[in-house]
Amino acid sequence: MSDELYRKGVDYFNAGYFFEAHDTFEELWMDDRDASKRFYQGLVQLSTGCYHLVMKNVKGARSQLSKSVAKLRGYEPAYMNLDVSELLRQVEELLQRLPAEKIKDLSPELLAAIPKIKLNQ
Repeated sequence: MSDELYRKGVDYFNAGYFFEAHDTFEELWMDDRDASKRFYQGLVQLSTGCYHLVMKNVKGARSQLSKSVAKLRGYEPAYMNLDVSELLRQVEELLQRLPAEKIKDLSPELLAAIPKIKLNQ
């Protein structure tokens, strides 16, 4: 069940359904009692940060993405078939591209910088 939910969360995230990805990863996080708990929490925060970004809340995006990096850093280089190091590289690149202040519209470049979660088969 958890593998199925995990893949569902990844699929939601990669399709840009960040709210749904958040809910899916949160379900895994809330039910987990082992070493994966912080990993799932990092994915929840990643999803939340990307949701804030598409809603043009730069401050919320920056906060949640930074928290995500801090949580996921402990799972490098790879965890649960995910290249964590590559994902963190993408998140850090996105953080560097975020404007300092509020934004009215998301540029195509900023949207293109939203990470993708790549699972190894």
